[in-house]
Amino acid sequence: MDWLNQALFGFYPYIALGVLALGSVLRFDREQYTWRTGSSQLLRRKQLVLGSILFHVGILAILCGTRWA
Repeated sequence: MDWLNQALFGFYPYIALGVLALGSVLRFDREQYTWRTGSSQLLRRKQLVLGSILFHVGILAILCGTRWA
């Protein structure tokens, strides 16, 4: 199972980041004027404000490495 651990945590993150970077560059090169934020309209709805705040707090907690249980 050591090969599986090496594949999942050793190689896959770099492959995923490479695909993300290459895909972003290609999309920006081919479709520059489609890069816009349409999600700001969602924040106008009262139901989604609390969900958006909780989502961002959760993402910040994950990125900071804290564990709330």
